[in-house]
Amino acid sequence: MRKSSFSSPWLLSGLLMIFNGGSALAQANPESIHICHENEDAFPWLLKDKPGYSQIMMAQLEKQLGIPVKLMPMPWKQCLAELKAGKVDGAMNASFSAERAEFAQYPLKLDGEADATKRMYRATYALYKTKGAAVGWDGKALTANGTVGAQTGFSIVALLKQLGAKVEDSSPTADELLGRVASGRYIAAALQTTEADNSLAAVPSLQAKVERVAPPLVEKAYYTIFSKPFFAKHGQTAREVWRLQGKLRESPEFKAQVSHLMKSVD
Repeated sequence: MRKSSFSSPWLLSGLLMIFNGGSALAQANPESIHICHENEDAFPWLLKDKPGYSQIMMAQLEKQLGIPVKLMPMPWKQCLAELKAGKVDGAMNASFSAERAEFAQYPLKLDGEADATKRMYRATYALYKTKGAAVGWDGKALTANGTVGAQTGFSIVALLKQLGAKVEDSSPTADELLGRVASGRYIAAALQTTEADNSLAAVPSLQAKVERVAPPLVEKAYYTIFSKPFFAKHGQTAREVWRLQGKLRESPEFKAQVSHLMKSVD
């Protein structure tokens, strides 16, 4: 008697591939995503006493992604070290640097450059100097005959060194750096403009001594980045995070929440 075609080893192999493929797809998404970030206020992106821009984005992303996103505040230098070691899945509010790209996965275009359409936001850096200090910046050349301060582990340090500045990055906060500029310890500090301007507006004594130098030093795009091990195992999830962040930036619900945040500090 002729054997049924259902006993064919080829068919059995095909069925196993389907079942195994289904199992692989089921394992593609992680149970949760652990993302570290700077543990100091960075207005308006990160705030301690209420959700900032990035925390609002992550809360909305979590709902759309359907995967718990656990945010882990810690010193930025530690955050990057734990990402490099694979102890956390990702880090948020990270600008691009070649050094970080060696151990972290950014959203990339076909040419290998970071894809700014998948960013969380853009922000500018500027120099803040004591009023009357001999600090000059014309968009190309920097004149600063003294030490320029920067936050610990921030990518702006590399640019300042390229421009020939003497840099000290021993402070974690913008407020502390502005205080050091006002006291004369630093001739200037390189800070994100939204955060530094907010700090100056809140402290009249600082505003009386410190001013922003025009034009901005640089504008940077900021991303959620992932560890190499996480991306190797859950690359599709990482790509979905980037896709959703690009979409969320323009959503009416997100814009409304960010607008409310900004009004609450006026």
